[in-house]
Amino acid sequence: MKKMDTPIINLDSYLRLFKPYETQLHDFIGRNDFTGSEEQYGAHFALLFRQAARLLVSPADINHRLPKHYIALAERYLNKDHDTVRHFSYEENRYYFLSEFLEWLKMHERGVKMQSMGK
Repeated sequence: MKKMDTPIINLDSYLRLFKPYETQLHDFIGRNDFTGSEEQYGAHFALLFRQAARLLVSPADINHRLPKHYIALAERYLNKDHDTVRHFSYEENRYYFLSEFLEWLKMHERGVKMQSMGK
């Protein structure tokens, strides 16, 4: 039986995950109509959020350099903490988390590039 290769998760893994969503994250303005019932949660960014959460809890070297609050939130979400799941059931909350995380990743990427230029 062939041993399955474990994918390497690094900065590029995160950036590739976000790439198809960058325009949507940039253009998202939230719900214009807040008259809907609380049960009408939007689905924007739900898949991206779940995929990012799974990467955040993986035993990857890059995750040791990430701000701990990203990992803690992902762990609570994936462990089905009621308050965390409810919080991220709103598309605006997923949007803020993901856009802030993407900005951190891009800032980290710039830092890595600057370090490599200085060598």
